[in-house]
Amino acid sequence: MMQIDGYKVNKDSRQKRRISHFFCHQHERAFDSAKYTRIIKQMGGNIWNRRHFLKQTAGTLGYLSLAPYLHAALPQTDNRILKIGLVGCGGRGLGAIQNALDADPNTIVWALADVFEERTKIGNELLTKQYSGRVQLDKSRIFHGLDCYKKILETDIDIVLLCTPPAFRPEQLAAAIAANKHIYAEKPIAVDVPGVMSVLESAQLAKKKNLVILDGFCWRYDEANQEAHRKISSGEQGRVLAFEGLYYTSPPKSPLALDSRPASDTDVVWALRNWTAWNWLSGGQFVEQVVHTIDGMVWSFNEKMPLAAYGSGGRAQRRDDGDVWDHYDVYFEYENNVTAHISCRQWVGCHGNIVDRTICEKGILITPIRPQIQAETRWRFRGERGNMYANTHIAFYKLLRSGTFTQTLESAANKTLIAILGREAAHTGQRITWEQIKLNHRRLVPEDLTLDTPLPPAQIPRPGRRAL
Repeated sequence: MMQIDGYKVNKDSRQKRRISHFFCHQHERAFDSAKYTRIIKQMGGNIWNRRHFLKQTAGTLGYLSLAPYLHAALPQTDNRILKIGLVGCGGRGLGAIQNALDADPNTIVWALADVFEERTKIGNELLTKQYSGRVQLDKSRIFHGLDCYKKILETDIDIVLLCTPPAFRPEQLAAAIAANKHIYAEKPIAVDVPGVMSVLESAQLAKKKNLVILDGFCWRYDEANQEAHRKISSGEQGRVLAFEGLYYTSPPKSPLALDSRPASDTDVVWALRNWTAWNWLSGGQFVEQVVHTIDGMVWSFNEKMPLAAYGSGGRAQRRDDGDVWDHYDVYFEYENNVTAHISCRQWVGCHGNIVDRTICEKGILITPIRPQIQAETRWRFRGERGNMYANTHIAFYKLLRSGTFTQTLESAANKTLIAILGREAAHTGQRITWEQIKLNHRRLVPEDLTLDTPLPPAQIPRPGRRAL
């Protein structure tokens, strides 16, 4: 028996895979290199031995076990070297660029960008140690500051990975499409309705260009969930009667202590370091994280949008200086008196569970982690299951190499808007319709933002005190 960062595990491969699975679901944590190295060493590994590293664990970077999938992409006639640029060198960003490099051997790291210079230094070091010759960075192609995305788009990269906090996604998408770059964009794609509408406009422009644009709704690329949802869309289980989603977890990024703010940090710099604590930066839990459950709901309802939403929630454990809630309970109304219910929380020291249940006339579909159907004739996925993060990028390069230009921005925008609908219904305490939310012009992201922009004190949402 051994202990890894507070978790007791046996020194066998099965337990190590469980720890790997745990870290997969913590992929959006802030990267702590000392903690990460400690965990790997406790597991008897070497963080810089790439084969052992990929085989044994997935860490806070989202570096996932890819061994069965490195050769999954079909041979392509287009074998030119593709240059990748990364915007946002946090945990998810560095995980995404590794997924991209492993998905296609003819890709190289050409440019990095992040608000913070130390993040690009960490990214450069980690990527160089793991990929050496495929990291062809030059100081002239490493950028910092809020406008770093503009600078990286001026280089000759072919592909840009947009992995910053979602507050910046709409303007970055618009700029990347204008620059004719192929794009991988993390979910969600906005934090407010004006941001969603901006992305929908960008999607229309993207259709006129030969671009591949995929998003980070990774469960769509999981073979088990694909097969499971085909059993719903085929009508095999009859009509969908209800949906229930639970997302009970701990905070993906631990809130910074209130007394740990360096005197040199401006309001914006401090907020960026603790971005999941702010609705204007992350959208809050219901938009930033539970949008995955929203995706499962939309999938089960055959891509239909809800008619309205109402809900509740609050802030039970959080004591940081941000404004996000740490739990929600939201109901979505669909046609024919069908209701979807999503309950979520980010609490420390409490029971955790991530599960979707789609209740149909002939059975109950349980997704996404262990897809199965509870019915008179039971079903469980038995096939070979890939890694959804890796599969997303494998699909990306298959499309790009074959000249199949496609984009998923409209779908991503609609799912983000549903999440915003649920959040706003809970924050206001009102029943809000789909048509009403689309007319909401309230911007969360400050305009003309700089690193020196003063921010007002947090105003935690109080239901019943404001209209939409």
